[in-house]
Amino acid sequence: MRFCLIGTAVLLALTAAQARAGESVPAAAAKVSLRTKQFGAALRELQFGAEHRDIQCEYLLGLIYANGLGTDVSIAAARRWLTAAAEKSNPDAAYALAGLLAQGLPEDRENARRWLERAAAEGQPLAAKLVASHSLPLAPVRNAAGDAQLARELLVWAIRHDTESVAMFVKAAGVEAADEFGRTPLAYATTEGSDSAVRQLLAAGASVDQADHFGVTPLMLAAEAASDSVLETLLRASRNLNARDHVGNSALFYAARVGRARHVARLLAAKASPEGPNADGWTVLDVSSKAGHAEVAKLLRDAGATGSLKVAKIRESSGVDPTQAGELYANWPALAIAASRDDVGVVEKLLAEGARADEPTPQGDTPLLVAAKYRAAKVIAPVLKAGASPATPDAEGNTALAYAAGHGSSDVLDALLEKGVSPDLHATTEAPPLIAAARVADLTAMQHLLTAGADVNSADAAGLTAIMIASAAANLEMTQMLLAANPRLGMKDRTGRNALWFAAAGGGDQMVDLLLAAGSPIGGPATEPSPLFAAVRAGRANTLERLLRKGLPPDARSSTEDTPLIAAAARGDIAIVRVLLDGGANIDAQNAAGNTALIEAVREGQTEVCRVLLKGGADAGLHNRDRIDALDTARRRHLGDIVAMLESR
Repeated sequence: MRFCLIGTAVLLALTAAQARAGESVPAAAAKVSLRTKQFGAALRELQFGAEHRDIQCEYLLGLIYANGLGTDVSIAAARRWLTAAAEKSNPDAAYALAGLLAQGLPEDRENARRWLERAAAEGQPLAAKLVASHSLPLAPVRNAAGDAQLARELLVWAIRHDTESVAMFVKAAGVEAADEFGRTPLAYATTEGSDSAVRQLLAAGASVDQADHFGVTPLMLAAEAASDSVLETLLRASRNLNARDHVGNSALFYAARVGRARHVARLLAAKASPEGPNADGWTVLDVSSKAGHAEVAKLLRDAGATGSLKVAKIRESSGVDPTQAGELYANWPALAIAASRDDVGVVEKLLAEGARADEPTPQGDTPLLVAAKYRAAKVIAPVLKAGASPATPDAEGNTALAYAAGHGSSDVLDALLEKGVSPDLHATTEAPPLIAAARVADLTAMQHLLTAGADVNSADAAGLTAIMIASAAANLEMTQMLLAANPRLGMKDRTGRNALWFAAAGGGDQMVDLLLAAGSPIGGPATEPSPLFAAVRAGRANTLERLLRKGLPPDARSSTEDTPLIAAAARGDIAIVRVLLDGGANIDAQNAAGNTALIEAVREGQTEVCRVLLKGGADAGLHNRDRIDALDTARRRHLGDIVAMLESR
């Protein structure tokens, strides 16, 4: 069983790593060994890759040694390999390393904080939340089997990338293995929309009603998410349909807030209660009405739901009465309430009487943030004039300007910019406003930010710029707008990818042509990821041809000395292989393991690719570093058709 677990762990983490940086040769070799149930070989191949500075293999070995999966627990070895990967800017490795160091000696704890901050800066979301709360990861829980925290992370990867193995792998991590914020594997499966993983976790004993540290249950997450089947599965398992989170929202609130009419109807049919306010005094009907979800509001009214927006009273002295129990905005400062209503007269009166411009609500929102979230543009000017700080973030790290940019609040955005708020202002835990607008493709917000002088080259924690986001999304209009602002097309994210790389990966031929015409650099240091690899992984033969015609070297190398041809051969993409051969790729180039495109095609069982390569003149007699050639590989893997093909030459 321990060998089965190591196979699963490696396969899961390989898949996650591939999504971030592409598959390395040693990692690919380990995957093939797992597929053919050669678990010992998988571990040896990862060890080989790690010793040759392959970042994926270093990271995976660190997790394996920390867990004792298929080998003895070795915290020293875990630290060694996680450190090696973290030093190469792998944010997950830095986060895992922080967890290992968090409960050590004082100097270890200081190092844990340093690695946590680095992970956050490189885009690791859990690390960013911990840094924002001035916390370290929870103490690792270890037993004879290793580090339970890291075992949980591998289970989460199983949920996201290999659901067939969830039932087996949950035995190593535990079905209720929660993260630092109390989220269980079932919560992750729900967010992913994986009905298969949800069913397996429930069968293993997961509780559908177990809440995280914020009171959020998997059922609430399902109500907000898109999957009908996941909601149905969790509804049948739930014993507390009307549970509330820490701010008083039930599953019905979650569905109503985002306009999931089918979910609302199903919850109501299951006897979810439409009555009762949340901590802010809003009923579920208020929530749907305020968000403009007319269909949901009708369903709720038909079910007998009522609203409470009209019950807040106005005091002659201050304009509001926030003290009456059960009323809207209970315990809110009067200024915040007036700001939410965009009532300039009351706001100015309260400020003149000495109200604090930055006094927060119980949820941590200043009046300026309240105005941004309620789209109350008219009160922005007097609140800023009274000294409100636009740099103050809410509990989730959002500032007013970046929030408005990312939520379609153009009036609020303009009001902030007109009063001199910097178009680049953002908290350390959030993306710059231009990035926030680019992520939701809000061209109006982007244009207003650029007109106000926003830095077109601003980047988020992962190094992504707006032009990279536009390129990946194939948004030609957004790209043209950004190109007019003269972005640096040679800028790279933290893994070395530029806008052309993202266009090749997902933007399509028009986007590639547009960037090349705008002067995008086509070459760089050998250590940088070539856009050719992106086109290979995306299976874009036309894009690949364009890039080759523009002069990109066909034999660019990855960090493990793969060439695009080797990568395409392993994938079995015949069209891509032919384009590369026609473009002058070296058919017999060898990677760090000594494997040629032919050997890689054999390892993956790609019979037709082998045929194309042999017809193109591939040397079947070349050996890799283990002195194994293509025929040896085919025989070891019992690939009869390929063996016959090679023997007939």
